[in-house]
Amino acid sequence: MDTPTKSVGLEQWLSVLHLSDSALPIGAFAYSEGLESAIQLNALQTADDLGTWWELWRTETFRWQEGPALCQLMQAIKGNDWQNVQILNQELTALKPATVLRDGSHILGKRLLTTCADLYPDLPADRLEELLPTLNVLTVQATLFAIQHLSEDIALASFAFGRLNQSLSAALRLFALGQQAGQVLLQEQLRLIPKTVNEILEDSNSPLRSFTPRVDLLQMKHSGLYTRLFRS
Repeated sequence: MDTPTKSVGLEQWLSVLHLSDSALPIGAFAYSEGLESAIQLNALQTADDLGTWWELWRTETFRWQEGPALCQLMQAIKGNDWQNVQILNQELTALKPATVLRDGSHILGKRLLTTCADLYPDLPADRLEELLPTLNVLTVQATLFAIQHLSEDIALASFAFGRLNQSLSAALRLFALGQQAGQVLLQEQLRLIPKTVNEILEDSNSPLRSFTPRVDLLQMKHSGLYTRLFRS
């Protein structure tokens, strides 16, 4: 009697894996989120430095900005409150000081929308298209999670895994970080994600904010690098 329920849960889980896979063809592999600048400018040189970079993302950007934004967007979408979705989308753009990060999020948002419009028939593509050209990728991700009725904790964990896994992929191409060392660092952060997710859920409606001035400056310098492998 419980087979249909289990099947729905399994289908949701497979969808989460699909959306958090770095192989999803939206071009995310071309963005390092400032990691390339940090390495070229000698702000990040070792595996421990990469761990510190991720820790800063987890405790600042994810905890106070991207995590709460994801929850608030999901709540607004489930409530059909598209005015609030527009406001949150604008906030996410404004909170990215570096032009390359703003442009990158908008490009990936458009590509994710285009890719998933045919894959998810319930996706309100027309509503999201109204936010172009400043549609943030996080806004599209939140919409995809919301229309599948995912719980916020699963959505947050999936998002965090995707971001960290993407960053590891970039790091392996940028400096002498072995695969094993990278997986150890990734696992260390993944063990801490549930704690951060719980903190976000306890205060999910807090104002969006983050304070990472050195990271912001490194991201701003990316466009001036002599050679570049990534777009951000």
